[in-house]
Amino acid sequence: MGWIHRETKGTIRRMAEKYVMTVRTVEGEVRVPAWVVDHPSFLKWLRSGAVPEEVRIGYIRDEVWIEPIPERAYAHNQIKTLVASVLMPLVTGNDLGVYFGDGMTFTNEEEGFTCIPDGIFGSRESIDAGRVRLTGGKRGHQDAELVGIPDLIVEVVSDSSVDKDTEWLMSKYWNAGIPEYWLIDGRSGPLRFALYRHGAKGYVAVRKSEGWARSVVLARSFRFAPGKKQMGHATYQLEVR
Repeated sequence: MGWIHRETKGTIRRMAEKYVMTVRTVEGEVRVPAWVVDHPSFLKWLRSGAVPEEVRIGYIRDEVWIEPIPERAYAHNQIKTLVASVLMPLVTGNDLGVYFGDGMTFTNEEEGFTCIPDGIFGSRESIDAGRVRLTGGKRGHQDAELVGIPDLIVEVVSDSSVDKDTEWLMSKYWNAGIPEYWLIDGRSGPLRFALYRHGAKGYVAVRKSEGWARSVVLARSFRFAPGKKQMGHATYQLEVR
């Protein structure tokens, strides 16, 4: 996903203004307070009720990130929708846990980051053990933010998120101990799908067999297959076995 960002350390601490950035949304303005200088203060602000619910906002690499940019239809939106349409019934139908599609805020407080992945899976075991939980803010909604260590994160690469998805967040996800990471890139040419497992020194790409990659956390193998072109763009199917 694509983001714009604003630094929250260094120069901001020398500014006298009450707010350091204003972003206009359909619900009005969202203003980042000058006292948001690290992840704990970001979470205090995020959970205060001052941030409009429709604003997609995160905190990565000591910066506040806001996503107001439209998505590419077939290189991004259709792919993450396809993944959700396959994983959600698989997860719910087999009582594996819960799958959240795009739009769910995710926080890992130990590693100091908040983001909005394109997909998140939390197993029944992780939920029961308290490794993942839902929380909220002063609005009273206690299901607006997922906190902890889920079993799987899905990211679909866009032009503005390459470094974030392939380096910054990938490193954060590994440091947090997330067992599996799916990275999908459909921007040009054949779609590229990498399924990574948590290794001793970083994520390790799973070796494929005829395009199939085995997911340990979902106990299934997956591959993307070409579909019929729509509106002049490539489409795909996500196969499971």
